[in-house]
Amino acid sequence: MSDTIRTTQVAIIGGGIMGVAAQFQLAENGWTDTILFEKAELTSGSTWHAAGQIAHAVGSRVAGWINKTSLETYKRVEKETGQSIGWHEVGGFRIATTDDEVDWMKSIMGVGKLLDLPMDLVGPDEVAKGNPFYKVDDVKAAIQTFEDGHIDPSSVTMALAAATRARGAKIERHNQVTGASRKGDMWLLQTEKGEVLAEHIVIAAGSYANQVGEWFGLKIPSVSCLHHYLVTDTVSEFADRPELPVMRDNSFGGYIRQEQKSGLIGIYEGHVCPTVWTMPQGAPWKAENELFEADYDSIGDFLMVAFDKMPILAELGIKRVVRGAITHTPDGGMLVGPSGAPNVWLSCGSSIGLAWGGGAGKVLADWMVHGETPINTRSMDPRRYGNFASDNYIVERTKDEFMRRHDTPCPGKQFHSLRPLNRHVLYDRLAAKGAVFGEVAGWERPRYFGEVGEVEQIGWGHQNWHANAQAEAKATREAAGVIDLCAFAQFEITGKDAGKVLDRLSANKIPAKDGRMSLNHLLTDKGRFETEITIWRISEDRYFTGSPIARATPDFDWIKSHIRAGEDVQMVNLSHDWGMLAMSGPASRQILSELTDTDLSNKAFPWLSGQKITVAGVNCHALRVSFVGELGWELHAPLDQMGALYDALFEAGEKHGLRDLGSYAFNGMRMEKAYRASGELTTDVGPFDVGLERFVVSDARDFTGRDALLERTPEWELFYAELHDDKIDIHGGEPVLLNGAPVGLTTSGGYGYSIGKSLSWLFVRKGTPRDGLSVQILNREIPVTVHDDALFDPQNLRPRQDV
Repeated sequence: MSDTIRTTQVAIIGGGIMGVAAQFQLAENGWTDTILFEKAELTSGSTWHAAGQIAHAVGSRVAGWINKTSLETYKRVEKETGQSIGWHEVGGFRIATTDDEVDWMKSIMGVGKLLDLPMDLVGPDEVAKGNPFYKVDDVKAAIQTFEDGHIDPSSVTMALAAATRARGAKIERHNQVTGASRKGDMWLLQTEKGEVLAEHIVIAAGSYANQVGEWFGLKIPSVSCLHHYLVTDTVSEFADRPELPVMRDNSFGGYIRQEQKSGLIGIYEGHVCPTVWTMPQGAPWKAENELFEADYDSIGDFLMVAFDKMPILAELGIKRVVRGAITHTPDGGMLVGPSGAPNVWLSCGSSIGLAWGGGAGKVLADWMVHGETPINTRSMDPRRYGNFASDNYIVERTKDEFMRRHDTPCPGKQFHSLRPLNRHVLYDRLAAKGAVFGEVAGWERPRYFGEVGEVEQIGWGHQNWHANAQAEAKATREAAGVIDLCAFAQFEITGKDAGKVLDRLSANKIPAKDGRMSLNHLLTDKGRFETEITIWRISEDRYFTGSPIARATPDFDWIKSHIRAGEDVQMVNLSHDWGMLAMSGPASRQILSELTDTDLSNKAFPWLSGQKITVAGVNCHALRVSFVGELGWELHAPLDQMGALYDALFEAGEKHGLRDLGSYAFNGMRMEKAYRASGELTTDVGPFDVGLERFVVSDARDFTGRDALLERTPEWELFYAELHDDKIDIHGGEPVLLNGAPVGLTTSGGYGYSIGKSLSWLFVRKGTPRDGLSVQILNREIPVTVHDDALFDPQNLRPRQDV
């Protein structure tokens, strides 16, 4: 072992498809001073035993983009190196046997339209033509794809490795990384062949990611789950005919395809999720090419359904069973991007490694090298998990995800394990009043109020709760409504330099006077959205901020990381100790005035200001703002005081018509007011792309991302539109069409209960005509009308009223 410490710009830990693809994409972007460390052979963890499917019929634009980018990358590398990737472009069918699945197939057609992926919505006859051995008795519809198939895991990984080495990057097999520590601004890795100093670390360690993460102070929410696939004896009927398409069918929770001249059946059990190497022990370091004994008792019923679907396989023997560990995360999304530790990046937690590897590698490389990515990264950002992600949560919720991965992903779908995870003081009160909850970052938030114990219906059209949400919105517009927003990111930022730091990070000026508040956008160095926060100036050296609860950890870490050495700034994260109730509506001042001695008039307590007040004996931070566009206040207070505050509001408010408000009505009222939300403020765009020029103050002041923002010509613009169908709503991600061709996509939407219209935000290419647009929903083109202003109270008079 050499005593010389080597240095590298990037050290990548793990030699599966995720690590090798990340290194290749870094090299493509000019970062070739990289070393990939693999303790055994490339692919020897989970990659080598993968079935290798790459599908185009997926449920979101981001997932479709990732898969498409992966395949394009692999094909390009094969052409460059001359090394086969073992690609079988046989196409596929995704089968629908229920009405909800048919609607899902129709929604998938929108993804195909957005990404120019060839696919058709077909019936059982076309399925039978494509696979004459598949039973189509219960098939209602299917998505037929033409350019997907399956790939050889080892071949494509080796081709990527060859292309990476050709660019000057290094791969070291049989050199295990055994530990890491911080040394100045670098990371010092201990390896079997000596120490290595690295500026950046990429953890692509698959089933070992948890142990590796501990070296860097990280808890990585990834669990190794066991997945079966079985290969049958030779099928004589497969001889002398083209290879069959890949069949995906939720009725048995898996897939069937041809493997040479045999059948291959993959099963995801819907009743159990076997896990191995769970926290805190982790995978044994000596494990490689590990497989596990088949459990026919577990998969037997699902296997019988698969045999019934393709009877030609039923009487054959099983010549090979592959049961290996595949990593999954609690929400099913991979972990790609910054970890939260300095210059430590993740590319792991991937349950579909071959389909995701090339695309994930590009996202990671673009993020590392350029500071921005071509797509919205929020669904894969590792920092989306907060303090709620305990070891038990990570394991149990991941099991739930594994068992539900072949459920139809209807809008409104929720996980049910560990509910409620965070049972704050209002939960029982709200449940007793018929609250039907949705989970937000580990917290429960009412979606609407119905009967006690009611289970929410989910689906693409208006569901049974539509009338409930309409009544809640009506009561709020006419009297007052209160919504539980205890799940809210709340920070207190203090110190003599606190204002200077916040102003340096914000595209808009922060409040200049005590008591005032503002809406501020924090941008990346590239002028894209990092986050949106409200800032209330309590005093010159004390500020209070609020943002969505899902941003609690990343926002706190991001602001804190931009405090410079020597600056007097302290931050306290109140997100798990404080709660918030938002009361809005024309009667809200009258209700609140009965509970406080504070003067609530416009003169004493103007719009967009805050005060410390006492409400029914509870000390609150009261902010005069309303996200539903009404006279209203946010009341922030310690969580243990929220019960008393809530009870007092309803005791005083009952005679004034105060009503509970859920998130469905809240969102619909937001859309009526044309307020932008997180769906519009994504990581791939900036303020000028979404019409927020008024929130950028660049004259004579500098802020993070200023130069990049001002230099870039916006490529997109945001339209506010009314859908010409009031029986269905936009959920986000649907194609926006002009003369049948895609020109953009929807970002979010909702039903405007006060005006009786379905509304949406449309993200379209700059210069797109406002007339003649339509949105593709469930494979139908529905015309839209674009409006200049909000359809409810466009002059924004109601929040400022003084009655």
